[in-house]
Amino acid sequence: MEERQDLTTLEVLTVGIKAEMAAQTLYTKMKEMAGAAEMQETMDYLIGQEKRHEHFMRKAFKDQFPEVEVKVPENTIVPMPGELGDDAGMKELFEVAMEAEKQASEFYSDLASKTRDPNSRKLLEYIASMELSHLSILQAEYHQFEISTDQDLDDFLRGERLMHFGP
Repeated sequence: MEERQDLTTLEVLTVGIKAEMAAQTLYTKMKEMAGAAEMQETMDYLIGQEKRHEHFMRKAFKDQFPEVEVKVPENTIVPMPGELGDDAGMKELFEVAMEAEKQASEFYSDLASKTRDPNSRKLLEYIASMELSHLSILQAEYHQFEISTDQDLDDFLRGERLMHFGP
């Protein structure tokens, strides 16, 4: 992981907001591609989690910086896998989403270990743990996806092989 500068709480919050917005976009694309209602529900759950985390960070920003307008960066410094083309398949989307969650967790953990601001450190540690929980959900669904490609794809598409149905 490349060396990162020590970020202020304000910067941590805006970077986190941007990362949560990017994750919402990815999960929305996955939902649109999912044929099974159960897979769409899983993506709805993850989208909802990312929205909740974005809301949490925006509230923390407002509470800590009431006089400052939130300026979300155009690009995020959180490592994200490369851009996906419109022709990306579900397997590729899963792989990108899992890698993004893994990299985000590592990134936030790395920043937490380097920051001197206790509020930033606590927030970064919390965000890192949130990203790991998303990774676990994606890994379980991906495992079922992989099994289904080797066995009965029709069962998977009907949602009969999905494990995760919510929180």
